[in-house]
Amino acid sequence: MKFLLPTLFLILFSSCNGQNSKTAEVKEPKVYTDSDIVTSSIIDKNGNLWFATTTEGLYKYDGEEFFNFNKNNGLCTNQIWSIMEDNNGLIWLATNKGLCKYNGKTFTQISLPYIDTSSDWYKGLFPTINPNQANSIIQDDDGIFWIGTSGGGAYKYDGKTFENILANKGRKYEDSLYHNVIQHIIQDKDGNIWFASMSRGGITRFDGKEFEEFNIENGLSDNMIRYLFQDNKENIWIGTNGNRNGGLDKLDGNNFTNFHKENGLCSNNISVIYQSSDGKIWFGSDREAICYYENGKFTTFEELSGISIRTIIEDKEGNIWFGGRKGNLWKYNGDNLTDLTQFKNE
Repeated sequence: MKFLLPTLFLILFSSCNGQNSKTAEVKEPKVYTDSDIVTSSIIDKNGNLWFATTTEGLYKYDGEEFFNFNKNNGLCTNQIWSIMEDNNGLIWLATNKGLCKYNGKTFTQISLPYIDTSSDWYKGLFPTINPNQANSIIQDDDGIFWIGTSGGGAYKYDGKTFENILANKGRKYEDSLYHNVIQHIIQDKDGNIWFASMSRGGITRFDGKEFEEFNIENGLSDNMIRYLFQDNKENIWIGTNGNRNGGLDKLDGNNFTNFHKENGLCSNNISVIYQSSDGKIWFGSDREAICYYENGKFTTFEELSGISIRTIIEDKEGNIWFGGRKGNLWKYNGDNLTDLTQFKNE
């Protein structure tokens, strides 16, 4: 495996006799911390890649160069947790300040209705968490938006009005409140909407009429769910936070199958799931591991071990991109890995 590093620094040039030398300023690499996260990514209808981050705002990659959008050039906020493209080609962001919509020219902030879930106990334990933060967003086939929050359940949004759902689900905490965190939402191929709860609410399926809950009593390995994904065989894969007996679960329509490190899984904490065009199902972990599932077997992707992975996307050329903590962004063409962590800032 070869690693290709982009040119990050300017070079000093000089003639053989030392005369006519030219000196250019050396650009120092940006210092990243664990709080600098590439959280999510999409490929839009035109083939552009978009990367959302927690501190650097939004990046667009057109196949040749990166463009950065941040608060200085109109972005609603630099803290973004999820990104999607709607049916009209508009970019939507789930942020710490609610929603942010981009029409290609301007950004528009849309605040979520405020839900007061505060308590002295909660503020003492989680002083920095905003329960009205938008964690996730999708648009269904009927054009309805579904938004997950960081403590207020979820919202159904028709473009005009918000309807709060699932706020009183999951674990009731020491302050007698639920604080339901909806970490991820997907729509399956049958049109069902699935919600992942990180506050021990398991997963919930909405068929357009009724909500149905699934938890450890139904076969989940744990009730703290981080990520959901439907593969090309219509299996639902469920990534848990990896606590207690948590690991990776697969729902084949009727039955759950549980996977753990004992089965070859690279980590019991699964923060992202993605299926590439070659059929491999990739599993990234916030606990610095990544693997893929192929022909009934997990294979650890050793080349990126030691890196937290939070998002995976494939571009129109078939390259797989991996993003995560410490600003990490890597591109894999099947043979070589390219580190673009610093290059996106050039």
